[in-house]
Amino acid sequence: MQLSNFAKIGIGWTLAVGVGLYGFIASKSSIDKRRYQDMKIRERMRQSNVGDYERSERRF
Repeated sequence: MQLSNFAKIGIGWTLAVGVGLYGFIASKSSIDKRRYQDMKIRERMRQSNVGDYERSERRF
């Protein structure tokens, strides 16, 4: 069975859109995971900086 030109173009667009959407979703989930890790790190840094400190006489 031979496909017409429009059928070939339609199949090509379907594949391109499918791969594009999959790539977008995969990269978005990766970015969200990284952002969540960064937020956790910032929260730990904020919590570690809470409290009273004695003043140091050292100068940089």
